[in-house]
Amino acid sequence: MEKKTTSRRKFLKISALTLGGLIVAERSFDYFSKSKSKGKIVIVGGGAAGITMAAYLTDKLQDPNITIIEPNEIHHYQPGYTMIAGGVFTAEEVLKPNKDLIPRSVTWIKDKVVELNPDNNSLKTEHSGTIDYDYMVLVPGCQLDFNLIEGIDAGRLGEGNAHCIYTHEGSQRCYEALKKMPDLKNGNIIFTDTYTKIKCGGAPKKICLMSDDYLRDHNARDDKSFHYYANGTNLMTPKIYGDRLSELYDERGVKTHYKHRLVSVDTYSKVATFELLPEESPAPTPADANFERINVDFDFLHFVPPMSAPDFVKQSSLTITEGKLSHGGWIDVDSHTLIHKKYANIISFGDASGLPTSKTGAAIRMQAPVAASNLVSIMEGKEPKKSYNGYSACPIVTEYGKVLMAEFGYDKELMPTLPFLDSGVERGMWWLLKKHGLKPMYYHGMLKGLM
Repeated sequence: MEKKTTSRRKFLKISALTLGGLIVAERSFDYFSKSKSKGKIVIVGGGAAGITMAAYLTDKLQDPNITIIEPNEIHHYQPGYTMIAGGVFTAEEVLKPNKDLIPRSVTWIKDKVVELNPDNNSLKTEHSGTIDYDYMVLVPGCQLDFNLIEGIDAGRLGEGNAHCIYTHEGSQRCYEALKKMPDLKNGNIIFTDTYTKIKCGGAPKKICLMSDDYLRDHNARDDKSFHYYANGTNLMTPKIYGDRLSELYDERGVKTHYKHRLVSVDTYSKVATFELLPEESPAPTPADANFERINVDFDFLHFVPPMSAPDFVKQSSLTITEGKLSHGGWIDVDSHTLIHKKYANIISFGDASGLPTSKTGAAIRMQAPVAASNLVSIMEGKEPKKSYNGYSACPIVTEYGKVLMAEFGYDKELMPTLPFLDSGVERGMWWLLKKHGLKPMYYHGMLKGLM
C-alpha cells in the first residue's frame, strides 16, 4: 500500500510539473547575447520581484554590477500561506535561505532602506549609510497596515479567534483554529476583504471556501453560519470569475454582504465593527467620516488588513498623486514599460508598483523579463521596446481538490493559458498545479530567470 501511495504521489507531481511546463511554453522567451553596457544597479527588495530581476539582469549583462538591499535572511514563498492555513503545506515548506536564492555574483546588503533620494541617485539605509546608484529597481513589496483596524495587534494575530493568513505566523495560527472549528456549536464564521489594493486578492475567498469544505468533510458545517463582508459591489473581476464565486457562495450557504468596511475588532468580546458604505465612498475613509456602523458577533474571523507601499516609498517623490491609485503610496510607473514616469533610471514592478492589475506572483513572473529587458535598453542608450500586457493570475481554491484559475490582463481582458477550456469552471488539474507544480516552478524557474 505504501509503495502504491508513493507512486501515486510521484505521478501527481510529474503531472503538475508537466502542466506547468505547458504554461511556461505558452509564454514568450527573450534570448539574446549579453549586453556590454555598464552601470551600478541597486535593487531595493529581495523578495520574488527582486531576486527574479537580479537573475534576469545577471544573464543579460556581460559584466553585471548588481546590489540587492534586503534585511531578511529567510525568503518566504508567500503563495503558500493559504495552503498552510488549509493544512496542505507545512510551515517549513515555504521557507528557504536567501543566500541560496540570490545569484552569487550579486552583492547582498542585509539592511533596510529608510529614505529615497531619486534626484541625487541615492538612498539611505538604516545601518549602511547612503548608497549611490546609476539605476534603481524599486521592488520592496507592500506593507500590511494592521494599525488601520482598531483593536488589531499584528504581533497577536489569532487572539480572540481573529485571524489573518497574510503572514507566516498568522497562516499557522489560522490552521490551528481551522482544526478546532468543527467543535464550534452554532458558530458565526466571518470573512472580510479590505478597501485598498492588496497582494493576492483571491486569498480571503480561498480561505473562506477551504474552511467551508473542511467543515463539510468533517460533517460539521450544518450548524455554522458563514458570512463574507466585501468592501466593493462584487466578489471579483473579471465578471466571469466573480459570477462563478457568487454561485459557489450561494450553493454553499455563504451569505455575502457588499459595501461593508471593517474598521475595528474587539478580540475580547469577539465583535467586528463595519461601516456601511454609501454608493460613492472615499478610500480610505477620512477620520471624520460619519457612516452608519454595525456590530457583528463572531466565533471565528478572518480579516484582511489594508495594504500600502512601504513608508519610505510613500514619503518619496516617486508615488502616484492623482486618480484611483493615489491612495497607498504606490510607485508611479508606465503600465507597459514599467519605467518610472519621472525618473527614467528607475524601474518598478511587483506589489509596490502602481500598475493597474492584481498584485500576484504570476504578475511578477511576466513583469520581470519586461523590466529587465527595458532596463538593459536604457543602459545601452536605446528606447525600451518590451511591453507588459497586465497579465496576472490567481488560482482560487474552491475546495480541496479544485481550483478556479483566474487569468486576466489590463482592462480585465481574459488571458487563459489554455483558451480551449471554459475559464469559469474550477478544475482538478489546476489543484494539481497549485499543490505540486507552482512551488518548484517558482524556486527552480522564476527565481532563476528561466520563465
